[in-house]
Amino acid sequence: MKILNPVISQTRRAGMLFLICQLLIFSSCDEYESWTNDPPEINTFTIPKEVRYGESVELKVGVSDPENDELTYTWEVSAGTLTFEEGPVAQWTAPELRDSEIAPDQTITVHVSVRDAGEETVSKSASITVFSKSYRVAEALSGAYELVRTQTDGETIEAFGSMRLTPATFTREYQSTNAFFFGSYKLIEPFDERKGTIYWSSDGSTEPIVSTYTWDGELFVLFWTATSIGHVYQKLN
Repeated sequence: MKILNPVISQTRRAGMLFLICQLLIFSSCDEYESWTNDPPEINTFTIPKEVRYGESVELKVGVSDPENDELTYTWEVSAGTLTFEEGPVAQWTAPELRDSEIAPDQTITVHVSVRDAGEETVSKSASITVFSKSYRVAEALSGAYELVRTQTDGETIEAFGSMRLTPATFTREYQSTNAFFFGSYKLIEPFDERKGTIYWSSDGSTEPIVSTYTWDGELFVLFWTATSIGHVYQKLN
């Protein structure tokens, strides 16, 4: 009868156990990594608070990952156009307006998602206000006005009229001893609410009438360079 050496038997058993453990470890490495993978973290999210219609800006996100995994970026916006959006920096162009068009403020949502190699995802959202400078000026100027003085070539003449402005419409009535005018307007990118340019379009006219304006919060002065005529309006409300 052959008797096994107990020391050798234990050594063989230990070796077999080691091999089995190694096989289990290697077969479950991917699963183990998925168990221990931590999600990426968004450290910074840099977007402008407001932009003008049609303006192009950069959107940036700063992300760190505990395992230094390769990251995949997905950008989304509720309006406008995205370009070069496959990395941490994306180029975005706000919605466009037609020539001379004015529009109220619009809120755009920006969303970014970041995924690591372990399929862990982190995301963040923020809002951008898109505005029309002309619309904001029209809001500041809104109200009813009464004509208080008209000058032609520096001389005051008798005339009367009214003007009303809202962000959507700007109409003017004017009458003197030998003239009558009624028209609507387009406000063309004024420098600020105190001075700028207005294009007046009346019925049947193919060419707009161009005037400049100044405003001090109470008196609104319209001036036509082509005819050297100026009108001073008093704000009623």
